[in-house]
Amino acid sequence: MRFRFFKTSRDFHKWTGFVCAIFILILSVSGILLMHRDSLDLDQIEISAQYLPDKYFHLVRDKLKIQTVAVNPHNGKIIFVGTGNGLFRSQDGGETWQSLHDGLRDENIRALALSPSTPTMIYAGTSKGIFLSEDGGDHWTDWFEESSGLSNMDIQDLVIHPEKPELLFAATSGGLFVSLNEGDIWELTFEGSLAKGSRDVRFVRFSSNARSLYIGTADGIFKSADGGKHWDKKWEGALPSPLSLVSLDTDPVFIYAGTLDGLYKSYNRGITWIHDTIPDEAVRQLLVDPKNTTHIYMGTARHIFVSPDGGDTWTSLDFKEDDGATLDNLTLIPSARLSSPTLIAGTSKGLFISKNGGRTWEETSLAATIQQKSGGHLKMDLVKLMTEIHTGRFFGDYVYLLVDIATIGLIALVFSGFGLAFYRKRIAKSKQIKKQITEEEAVDNLLDIQETADELSQESVEIHDMIEHINSHLAKCRSVYISKEKKEVDKIGRHITDLDKKMHHLIEKIEEFNKISQN
Repeated sequence: MRFRFFKTSRDFHKWTGFVCAIFILILSVSGILLMHRDSLDLDQIEISAQYLPDKYFHLVRDKLKIQTVAVNPHNGKIIFVGTGNGLFRSQDGGETWQSLHDGLRDENIRALALSPSTPTMIYAGTSKGIFLSEDGGDHWTDWFEESSGLSNMDIQDLVIHPEKPELLFAATSGGLFVSLNEGDIWELTFEGSLAKGSRDVRFVRFSSNARSLYIGTADGIFKSADGGKHWDKKWEGALPSPLSLVSLDTDPVFIYAGTLDGLYKSYNRGITWIHDTIPDEAVRQLLVDPKNTTHIYMGTARHIFVSPDGGDTWTSLDFKEDDGATLDNLTLIPSARLSSPTLIAGTSKGLFISKNGGRTWEETSLAATIQQKSGGHLKMDLVKLMTEIHTGRFFGDYVYLLVDIATIGLIALVFSGFGLAFYRKRIAKSKQIKKQITEEEAVDNLLDIQETADELSQESVEIHDMIEHINSHLAKCRSVYISKEKKEVDKIGRHITDLDKKMHHLIEKIEEFNKISQN
């Protein structure tokens, strides 16, 4: 590993750890705050809209596609409308509207269901699962998805049992799911066949007295008489592809089926069917007035019809869409006057309301009444914001990307840490070897110096002995030779004496060097 690569790896390791720590810290802090929300009085703190993302307060579209409508069973003035761009609520019969997003992670609202016993409990089916509000839609605190058993989150319809509010059915593109405990746990109760298209459940309907349960699929209609435990395919070959269904628990059972080929009706439990010639187009919506079951409403792509006599005769209501919009939803709010219920028509381009049984219609612009973020009065509770952050809804679809990045970052952090530790160990070992080699070389040099000093000391001693030997011979020469020669001998003696002094001085220096080398 080169030093430059080592430096790059170290920087990567440091910044990856920093980013992962920030992400984990955000989730940890939000979780701690939620755990101590009461002791810290966080419910009293609100965050201004200007500091929050637009998705919680802002929606821009002139026309909204209406996908589902639900009405409070105890108060007909409370209406919920689900669109492809959010959820709306009116508390005055449609006069004014409020946009609801607090906790809704997905604004593609496809189905709505209100508990018959507790109307403040509302379920919203979306393309990402089912959301639950227990305060009439103000806050959406629960989200049912794969972890709750809802393996297919592409919700197409929702129905609550009218007498058992804890029993909830969800139609998805992967089958029919049922919950026996208000949505906490889900089980697949109808899987169908993928090859025939029966797995794609388009709608769920109870009969008028909830004696039977019907589902419509691309492969036809299936019926269950035991709450969804067992299913039988009905009327195979007798009906075209179903779009809607109404079953009245009369004696005999009356059944109305809206299909791509128009309206089919049976007055004998489906043994025989009558193809009604009115209308001559696909029937998308069928409704029965619960206060007068002989009044039946039928919706096509462009028109709405009513029958006062159980489907024998039909009258077209004054509803026409001429700007290319199609009727996608028809909802009835019973009235004290049998002939004048409130009708709500949801189209691909807006919402229309008739308060006189369909004789006249008024368009409601939902987008025009939505609260805009620019208003300084718009705020969000801190607890809700912490919930959004902790559950990942605040980050929207990017939460999966952030989790993936954090996971990959932690893995990279571990491996880069191992790599850096291995490299540091290698460097330390290399330095230790070099240090050991340097110390050995120093010892060898000192030994060489010591040996040299010893040799010099030994040689100086030998030279000194030789000089002493020469001096002894010169002394003998002085006593033997004549005076002239004696002078030469004395001269030589003086030189040898000088040499001896210098040798003594050299020996002293060598001894001092020897002591230093030994130290």
